[in-house]
Amino acid sequence: MTHTTVIAGFGPGLGESLARRFAAEGCEVALLARSAGYIDELAIDLDGSTAGEALAVPTDISDRDAVVEAFGAVREAFGDVDVLVNHASAAACDGLLDADPEEFRRALGVNVEGAFHCSQEAVADMVDGDGGTVIFTGATTSVRGREGAVGFSAAKFGARGLAESMARELGPEGVHVAHVVLDGMIRPPGADDDEQYLDPDAIAEEYWRLVQQDRSAWTLELDLRPHVEEF
Repeated sequence: MTHTTVIAGFGPGLGESLARRFAAEGCEVALLARSAGYIDELAIDLDGSTAGEALAVPTDISDRDAVVEAFGAVREAFGDVDVLVNHASAAACDGLLDADPEEFRRALGVNVEGAFHCSQEAVADMVDGDGGTVIFTGATTSVRGREGAVGFSAAKFGARGLAESMARELGPEGVHVAHVVLDGMIRPPGADDDEQYLDPDAIAEEYWRLVQQDRSAWTLELDLRPHVEEF
């Protein structure tokens, strides 16, 4: 079964791996990011090299009106959304006394408010249809506050709380909500294949498995880490 999938918050690395994995299954994939250049090029590539279709939708997900407009464009192109990956992240990595209030608000605006806006739009389609899946990309800081990163830690904790609340509310409606803790560094584009890194393609495979899970055995939270990572 193919899916109309929105990946909200996008860039090279894991975002691209997710798009390629879902498109390889024949899914229609919408790429939401603030700037157009990279996602425009990737959408063209996915259209020509995979079984799926892709749509680039430049969007600031912290802006409610922009999100509504973006999802309208996705529905016009592909129909109702049945998979959402809340993947956006804005890192304000400063300690308390050095943190800029605007950067702190930006972290919350992207990680929490952005996920909230996108989830409202996508889930409205899912509960009116045959259900769906919402996946949140989390981090070590989703479960353990990071020293010197009050904005990022607060934002990731907030997104995790949003995911858990949604899961409890929406499970009976046929909507699977899962939070993925990425406990380690993701291999950057062009970096050597080093065991210290999470492989973005391997992560994307786990996201696809979440979408395919039977509703009798849904995952709420999934921890992924390299085998050498201490935890």
